[in-house]
Amino acid sequence: MKKRRQFHSYIFFTCTALYMVSIAGSRPLIPLYANKLGASHMEVGILVSLFSFLPLFVSIPFGKVIDRVGIKKPLIASILLGSVSLIILFLFGNIAGVYLSQIFSGLSQLVFVLSMQAYSGQFSKSKLREYYISVFSIAVAAGSFIGPLIAGFSSDFFSYNYAFLLLGILLILTLLLSFVFDGKQSIEKSSRKRTGNAFGLLRIPDLRKAVLVSSIVLLSKDTYIAFFPLLASENGHSGFVIGVIVSLNAGAGMLIRGFLPWISQHLKRDVVITLSILLAGLSYLLHPVADHIVWLSMFSLLLGFCTGIAQPLSIFATIMALPKNRVAEGLGLRLTFNKLTQIIAPLSLGTVSGFIGMSGVFYICGIIILTGSIHFKK
Repeated sequence: MKKRRQFHSYIFFTCTALYMVSIAGSRPLIPLYANKLGASHMEVGILVSLFSFLPLFVSIPFGKVIDRVGIKKPLIASILLGSVSLIILFLFGNIAGVYLSQIFSGLSQLVFVLSMQAYSGQFSKSKLREYYISVFSIAVAAGSFIGPLIAGFSSDFFSYNYAFLLLGILLILTLLLSFVFDGKQSIEKSSRKRTGNAFGLLRIPDLRKAVLVSSIVLLSKDTYIAFFPLLASENGHSGFVIGVIVSLNAGAGMLIRGFLPWISQHLKRDVVITLSILLAGLSYLLHPVADHIVWLSMFSLLLGFCTGIAQPLSIFATIMALPKNRVAEGLGLRLTFNKLTQIIAPLSLGTVSGFIGMSGVFYICGIIILTGSIHFKK
């Protein structure tokens, strides 16, 4: 039994990491590719927000479906849709292809994340849930570290189109691993009656705090991925250098998550989260005044450490606060607020960047993150 569980944890890790290599690897390339095709900063903001537009409306319904049918079929569908979203960019070298790709990619990422997080939350023992959440978080960070490196190298030495094709093929290979997961109902059926709609879950105080943290972390991560490549490009850095710096951010998140079990046992969760958010905001405020690779790398690492701690803690807090038969639905609720953040932030920041420049975007985002830390502490 122990060996079987260990085998499944390896598959769980590998499947998540490979998926993130492709999807996370493509995301820093999207603003650069769109910019190359003639998109303005405002249009880049629209493209980035489009990744989260449809998931905003379907996160909760999809979560309910996963609660009902299990994770295997949704997982397979998410991988197929993700590979299509990347291959589209190879086949259609225009802005219309980028728009279509972002829609498919956003839906794919939503279903994949919901499925894997629901799998983590199915176990009755708290230690097992925490273990799988840690594995999921480390795998996400590992894929997010390797992906931009592969994408940056491929785009510099080949082209954007071939970089997207490579990532799409890699994602198809992940499909083989998805068949290992159990096709049966994965969430406990102990209590199928639901009381109220999903938003009624927000009456749970711990869930409200977890949702706030998650939204702040997503703001930090997505604004960095969307606008740092443009800021660095304005300062004359190449696509490969930008990919390396973004990978350092993900690598820091992966490294710190290895210490997460120790942090959870020895430090208060609220203190760790508050400090992480404060330092993330500080990192944003310092980015515009640093144009050297060394300083940009240091701030990227700092931001990666902060978001790498706060994100898995918010996932674990969400799962712990939810009723067992509504885990995926509650995670869908959390992702609804995440997606709302991912839509509003790029749209608004992309719009104002035309007036205040890329540096102003980082100043505004830093102030918002610092303000969020104060509200969380309260």
